[in-house]
Amino acid sequence: MKNPERELLHGNAETLVLARLAEGECHGYQMRKDLARRSHHYFQFAFGSLYPLLRGLERRGLVKATWIKAGKVRERKQYQITVAGRRELQERKRKWRQFSEAMERILSSKR
Repeated sequence: MKNPERELLHGNAETLVLARLAEGECHGYQMRKDLARRSHHYFQFAFGSLYPLLRGLERRGLVKATWIKAGKVRERKQYQITVAGRRELQERKRKWRQFSEAMERILSSKR
């Protein structure tokens, strides 16, 4: 049986990541924590899905990654949204509003 909540997250994961990065750059672990906290733990990204998603966004030019020092020896990737990523996010927000308004019209209908 399909999990509708999981399908909704999968279909909107890129939008959530772009929205978080629009607020400022961060690394994957911080992004995962922020999205979970802000959604009251409704959105729980597995690292096995978050990092491939980030790589895909990077390949498409929607995010940019740079390695930064994290301690004396360790480095980690810091992600930031690009201009193209901001445009994509605005379009996704527009489409989401249209979708959610249409859903609400049907769900709140009193035939």
